[in-house]
Amino acid sequence: MRRFQFGLMALCGILLASCATSTQTVQAPPPFSAQDTARAERLDAFLAQVKSKGIVPGASVLVYQSGRETYFKAVGNQDREAETPFTRDTIVRVYSMTKPITGIALMMLFEEGKFALDDPISKFMPEYADLKVFTGLDAEGNPQLTAPNRPVTVRDLMRHTAGMTYGVFGDTPVDKMYRKSGLLGYDRTNEQLSHDLGTMPLLFQPGETWHYSVAVDVQGRLIEVLSGQTLGVFLKNRIFDPLGMKDTGFMVPKDQQARFAAMYQLNKKGVKRLGDEPPFSADSPFITDVAFESGGGGLVSSIDDYMRFARMLQNEGILDGARLVNPKTLHMMTQDQLGNIAREGLGEDNTFGLDFAIRTDHQSELAYAPGSFYWGGLAGTFFFVDPANDLTVVMYDQLIGADAVKLRERMARAVYGPSLP
Repeated sequence: MRRFQFGLMALCGILLASCATSTQTVQAPPPFSAQDTARAERLDAFLAQVKSKGIVPGASVLVYQSGRETYFKAVGNQDREAETPFTRDTIVRVYSMTKPITGIALMMLFEEGKFALDDPISKFMPEYADLKVFTGLDAEGNPQLTAPNRPVTVRDLMRHTAGMTYGVFGDTPVDKMYRKSGLLGYDRTNEQLSHDLGTMPLLFQPGETWHYSVAVDVQGRLIEVLSGQTLGVFLKNRIFDPLGMKDTGFMVPKDQQARFAAMYQLNKKGVKRLGDEPPFSADSPFITDVAFESGGGGLVSSIDDYMRFARMLQNEGILDGARLVNPKTLHMMTQDQLGNIAREGLGEDNTFGLDFAIRTDHQSELAYAPGSFYWGGLAGTFFFVDPANDLTVVMYDQLIGADAVKLRERMARAVYGPSLP
């Protein structure tokens, strides 16, 4: 009887509450449109083809449009050998999709007045006060150096015009110096990385050309200097916790490691599973507490977590009441920052803002609408935000070399269909 009375009282409470708010009609979300259904069919076909041909061991795609989820599907395995399914809960290495997160974090400090975009980075990190620029090798093979025309600025870091390189994607004499020094070793802290990098010559004069580089790892160190916190603590307190990104960080906790996808590489011989053999440490840096918290490529995340970050971008800096940056700041980050600067390696129909690439046209195979901003990761992950169509897409897989089969281009074409934006 007491249970009945309690249930009756609860029911009355619900009825009274509904009467009190009767003027506030709660509307059900609209049904999927014909456009949503057609897109789902195209994406289903894309993922089915990827799975049937064995191109990718496992993958997933998540789409939001106009504030609601309009598509999700996962296919294949997160661990091909163990036949563990790739699911919505799978955690992956997002690698360079870490960069936009680091960029947002840095611009939160910009909004607090901690720096100006055209401040020299040596103002905050004195290890960069005596940088030199590589100009060639002499007859004995020794590097020839000259003074920079101007200091490297924070803006240079954020638009990849600092003159730095990466050490792993190129084979210039400066790249070789990076590799010889073990610059990106997981046993070095962000502070140690920055001090070592300050002894390396620049490959280009500051502001001379867009060149993909370790500059976002330097941004990670700058965040530490300006905030007084480690990068991991700052990201957790200021981005991950406010956005509810519970699966995102620099390490997969031990009790969640069954969700962590294996990583593979596509080459002429097929798809090979990668472990910790050089040059990629595929597993240990992400399941142990390493010293290096890479602002350029160190995060792991689930697809729903990254979509929450992407939706915040789509919503002009806010999601579910948590504002990270102001619309004006985000607008500045997603507008052309290069002007007439050479765009080596950026590709046609693209420009670059502050830690985001931006689509300027769609004459090449990349099908996102002009004005979309995006980035991807080494192991195939990819996202883009299309403000004009209020559309946000995240794709996950764990395959190095996916560019060879144009996975991102095919996914984008499935999203938009025959009528490109």
